[in-house]
Amino acid sequence: MPERLAATEAARTACMAELDALGAVYETGAAVDDPDVADCGIVHPVTLSEVLPDVALTPPAPMRCETALALARWTRDFGQPAAERLGRGALTEIRLGTVYNCRGRSSDSDTMSEHAFGNAVDIMAFGFADGADVAVEPREREGTMAEAFQDAVRASACLEFTTVLGPGSDAAHADHLHLDVKSRRGGFRLCQ
Repeated sequence: MPERLAATEAARTACMAELDALGAVYETGAAVDDPDVADCGIVHPVTLSEVLPDVALTPPAPMRCETALALARWTRDFGQPAAERLGRGALTEIRLGTVYNCRGRSSDSDTMSEHAFGNAVDIMAFGFADGADVAVEPREREGTMAEAFQDAVRASACLEFTTVLGPGSDAAHADHLHLDVKSRRGGFRLCQ
């Protein structure tokens, strides 16, 4: 279990209090680990099912509280306002791909992925009140509203997350947004 990622009790309590204030729906649970790989795991996971009131996270997924909080803040501050401009009604769903997964990075299998620590989420699509969705995918620069929405949420994610990868970053991220809260020296952010 990666003890270096264990939050103090005070930090965990503060994080969950902020999630509560934002109206997130989540459950706490037992530590998540992999008996075969000691470096993987989430010491105190939260399983988030609604990132904000009426914005479902599907499927619900275990992650570190810090990851859940970054996702909730970003959705409130950028995802919902961008959705309003799209003209499809309110943002009602964020569809996830990989969240927790004990594995190496796609670009370097000897280095653990941030998914192995509960620090990362992969977003596949966004759903709206009118029943439409916007899948994350390579865009042809056609000037569509779906393209503008994807560009806006991707660019804004770098204000809340420390790593943002997506279509055009590399082949492994062609169909989703990878967002993580990896801690780096000097506050460096990797946004591609």
